[in-house]
Parts: sequence; C-alpha cells; structure tokens
Amino acid sequence: MNARSEATLTLEAVAKHFVHWRRKKTNGERIPEELWNQALTLLGTYGISQVSRTLRLSYTELDKRRKAIEAGRSRQGSGDDTAFVEIDRALVDQAPEPGAAAVWMELERPDGLRLRIRATHGVEMLALLDRFMGA
Repeated sequence: MNARSEATLTLEAVAKHFVHWRRKKTNGERIPEELWNQALTLLGTYGISQVSRTLRLSYTELDKRRKAIEAGRSRQGSGDDTAFVEIDRALVDQAPEPGAAAVWMELERPDGLRLRIRATHGVEMLALLDRFMGA
C-alpha cells in the first residue's frame, strides 16, 4: 500500500475491507498482514479500543503488533550512540598486560548476541574474536 492511500484510510473504509475479507475467507484463515497494517495505520488517528471494537479485532493482538512496531522504530533510532570500530590486527599485540588497568571490549553481532571481554594478547584475542563473529 502506498503512502497516498494510507493517508486517506478511515475507520469506516478499513471496516469495509474487513467485512469483505470475512465474507470470502475460509475457516481458520488468518487475517492478512495488509489488513493488520491498515488497522495499525489507524492508531495514529483513532484509539486502540475504538479500532479493535469496530474492526472486531483482539485488543491484545492489536496492541502487541503496535508495540512491536514501536520497538522496531526505537531500535532503529538507537544506533546513534554506537559506532563501528575496525580492529587493526597489527595493533592487537600492543594490547595492555592482563594485570593492567581494566580495558574492556564489547562486541555485538547482527543477531544481537554480545560479548564483553578484557583485552588480551595477540593470537588468543584474535581467535576469540574470529570465533565469536563467525569468521
């Protein structure tokens, strides 16, 4: 659905879409994502209770989907405080001694798994980094 048609959506129009879908659906068929998206678009204009009642949707499911979208937006916006830092393998040997002041490194993979380690010397650290990052 394009932005132009989303701007013209009203609760009544989306309710008609749901009525049409319910007439032709088969038993046990799930609500299509397009209809869920239309319902979620309405939440900027109408309250969640009004939308869920009018469209005969589960309040809980509609709220869960709304929260998932909001969580996705906040995750996208939170990238400002992190930065990519390339590890120069030539400098790894210059890592401080294990007994020196605490120097921590925190790594995060694309799947969200994090590793926080103290810097160590050369090959051990590189092997750990390669293994963690899946290289």
